[in-house]
Amino acid sequence: MKSKLFILINSILWSCGPDPIPDPEPSTLITPTNLNECSTATILNELERQVRFVWGITLNTDSYELIIENSITNSKYGKTTSLLTESVILPSGAPYRWYVNSKALLSPEVGKSQVWQFYLEGSADETYLPFPAALERPENKTTVTLDITGSFTFLWKGHDLDQDIDRFDFYIGKSEDDIFKEKEGLFDSQITLNLDFGTTYFWQVITFDKNNNVSKSEIFSFQTED
Repeated sequence: MKSKLFILINSILWSCGPDPIPDPEPSTLITPTNLNECSTATILNELERQVRFVWGITLNTDSYELIIENSITNSKYGKTTSLLTESVILPSGAPYRWYVNSKALLSPEVGKSQVWQFYLEGSADETYLPFPAALERPENKTTVTLDITGSFTFLWKGHDLDQDIDRFDFYIGKSEDDIFKEKEGLFDSQITLNLDFGTTYFWQVITFDKNNNVSKSEIFSFQTED
């Protein structure tokens, strides 16, 4: 009887507790648009442009963290704001990726938007650098199942505003600091390899255009099942 009463009291206390704090939602990016030239940037001088970033409002959010990364130098630029727009001065003549983190004061969770890419034009006579390849399969920090022979097909997507991508080099390794060139001169955006079971891998794709401009993708990691 006492145990039933104890369970009843605990149930009442639990039901009267505070509601869980909702996590902030991921924002929707608006501009600069994905995989496009940033034609609305304000020209400040030969080397710099002022770019206006806009994103959508999200629920359960107190502030937004705007993150911009130069895809060639990996330099990062960021601002935190309660607004839905920010203007940032960036070096021109390079591809960039950007995303927004939605944050709440009472929640440790972060709502991360999609990652978009844009090209910030420099001098009028320059050719566009290719965007870093978007790694599609496997996704970052996931576990994959190999077929019975241990093979797996990697997929990625390249994009260049000049539409003159020439080839890809594929890198892979078991350490982020020790990836090696597995295959060079690929014309297709995929490759099938035999992998070890129960192993962590890191992979990257290098893109070349016909003017020999080069861009490097992010390095993704994944685990193969035992």
